[in-house]
Amino acid sequence: MSKAGETRNLIIEKSALIFNMHGYKGTTMAQLTKAINMTKGAIYGNFVDKDEIALAAFDFNFSEISKKIKDAFNSKENACDKLIAFANYYLDEFAEISRKGGCPLLNAAIDSDNVHPPLKKRVAHAFETWTNSVAQIVYSGIKRKQINSNAKPEQFASVFVSLIEGGFMLSKVTGSTIHLSRNIDQIIYLVNTELRA
Repeated sequence: MSKAGETRNLIIEKSALIFNMHGYKGTTMAQLTKAINMTKGAIYGNFVDKDEIALAAFDFNFSEISKKIKDAFNSKENACDKLIAFANYYLDEFAEISRKGGCPLLNAAIDSDNVHPPLKKRVAHAFETWTNSVAQIVYSGIKRKQINSNAKPEQFASVFVSLIEGGFMLSKVTGSTIHLSRNIDQIIYLVNTELRA
């Protein structure tokens, strides 16, 4: 990788945490220059503006959490066990995700609504990617006869994502994981009673 590419990646990685902690509107260039340890001019030598940095930071945050989730469920063979591992990741890692500002999808979804259309579009695509990956696990399970053939993959994926994001939001706001824990329990119940063949 070129020196310019390394510098660009450093800016993205360092700014990703700041944007996730403080939001797009709440993040200032002063915060970014301090966190990255570069001047504003040096940062803008690699990015057109704050918008471009925000989009790259969101992509980085989404990529990082996606890799960790895949690691959690790829260790499982059965599709139902993959779904449970996927859901449990958020409960198991709640403290660490919260320490870094919370779920980057949820944060960016709230932060971009009616304020930053390009970021909102990027977040919508990320949620679509996430729900599609859940639906694909269900389809794969149906094909391998691990999940009931009458399951509705897209419907389950919407419920799955809604339960995790809603539970995460309530738990972060209240400071208690009970809400996320209840929602994960509901996902596990649905997997074991409605999906598992």
